[in-house]
Amino acid sequence: MSRNSLALVLALVVAPVLPACAVDGTQGDSAAHTEEDVSLKVGKFETFVGQDGQHYFHFLAANGEKVLASEGYATLEGAQEGIASVIFYGTSTTRYELRTTKSGESYFVLEASNGEVLGVSETYASKSNAERGIIIVARIVKGAATAAAHATAAKFQLFKGLDSAYYFHVRAGNGEIVLQSEGYSARGGAVNGENSVRTNGADTKNYSVLEAADGQFYFVLKARNGQIIARGETYSSKSNAERGIIIVARVLAGSVASAS
Repeated sequence: MSRNSLALVLALVVAPVLPACAVDGTQGDSAAHTEEDVSLKVGKFETFVGQDGQHYFHFLAANGEKVLASEGYATLEGAQEGIASVIFYGTSTTRYELRTTKSGESYFVLEASNGEVLGVSETYASKSNAERGIIIVARIVKGAATAAAHATAAKFQLFKGLDSAYYFHVRAGNGEIVLQSEGYSARGGAVNGENSVRTNGADTKNYSVLEAADGQFYFVLKARNGQIIARGETYSSKSNAERGIIIVARVLAGSVASAS
């Protein structure tokens, strides 16, 4: 993702830790894996450098249990991209695949759309426990994503441009401009545009990814009548732009929730 997009999802859900050994994802069953104790609470990501010099992250439930461990990344930025991908894909149970170790224990992996493994679970004594673990971990990921979105709730700013047209943009909690409007001839039109973004911006179905002339990608937000009401920043790939849509929609959902 380009520029500061990762900060939208990482601001409050990522904490660095001291260098440690690489995570192997074999923790065993835990009594903490219950809906009452875990799935309704917010988890967090931690990044660290392993003894092999690679960058890793793991995802912890609210009680501190490690529920997902990453593969190794050459750079911290790569690990942060991995975290963003976990938040993007990890809320859907269909992205998790059950697997079996040589010793017959069950575990699962979280995969991106291209088959890349984003996270590996602990091991479970039975397939049914692993299946239940998938449901719970997906809920924890969703909670972390929602908490980050609410913490970075968007702010709308209306202004008059040098061309005398009225515009508005949407700033995330970290100050980054994540959406920019078209120009309006009257202030009232820009205000109506703001309201339309609030109404439509939390639903990812209202966004479309487009390719720019330089080969990069961006997305637009459309009202119900098909009119473009805002556009996002540019991204180096279509998949990054699609992840950007998810993040911006969640930021806008947090803004609506905080205003209600």
